[in-house]
Amino acid sequence: MRASWAPLALVALVVVAGCGGGRSYPEHATFAGPLVEGSDPAAGAYLFRPAGKPKGLVIFFHGQGGPEETVPSPHRPWIDHLVAEGNAVIYPRYEESYAEAVIGPAVAGVRTAEKHLDEPGLPVLALGYSRGGGLAVEYAAVAPKEGVPVPKAVETVNTVAAGDQAQLVDLRPLRHDTVLSLIMSDKDSLGAIGAQALLRRLRASGFPPGRIQLHLARSTPSFVADHAGPMYSSPAARKAYWAPTDALLKKLSA
Repeated sequence: MRASWAPLALVALVVVAGCGGGRSYPEHATFAGPLVEGSDPAAGAYLFRPAGKPKGLVIFFHGQGGPEETVPSPHRPWIDHLVAEGNAVIYPRYEESYAEAVIGPAVAGVRTAEKHLDEPGLPVLALGYSRGGGLAVEYAAVAPKEGVPVPKAVETVNTVAAGDQAQLVDLRPLRHDTVLSLIMSDKDSLGAIGAQALLRRLRASGFPPGRIQLHLARSTPSFVADHAGPMYSSPAARKAYWAPTDALLKKLSA
């Protein structure tokens, strides 16, 4: 479904913390990291490479989970799937524990990992969960000026309105040909509020609503699509979250 500004409620900015647990690491994903540049350990990233030449690059922004999410474990099943589909994945660490100012470390982490990847010209998707959803949009806005990979598309999942909480990052530089996909979960009321608040920011920045796609992740009798839903890898979770992302990546690589 494509967005229209008219029916959107105007709500206050909210921040939703992410959470997660440990996962096993399938063998098909090649793992390298963390890659740290400079003296700030938060300005690092994890880099995952497919077996052959990547067909796309996914920059995966984690949520506000502190130590639980500054390592990729909570999102590892999804990352492994993206790698198995032929994509390279950069996972910026951006914080060691809660920090307000994160856009700088996130950009630095991507820059470091891109140097190690050395695959210019790949179509780029910025994918963000919870706080990382707001950060993914903000990253896309600053990427051209910062000289880091510029996303052709951004996908937010159970997003909040802002990733960087030390400043309100200007979204006006966000390229108007960017595809912006928002996935919201039907049992995640705070995420719905966050998505509407992010849409308010986009409207104020002049971003065209016709470039925005809205997706609803639906619960089933065996799966609850709540704020933590994207961290699971059941068939229902894959259908709710992974499938729209796969379809978007397929369009970017066409």
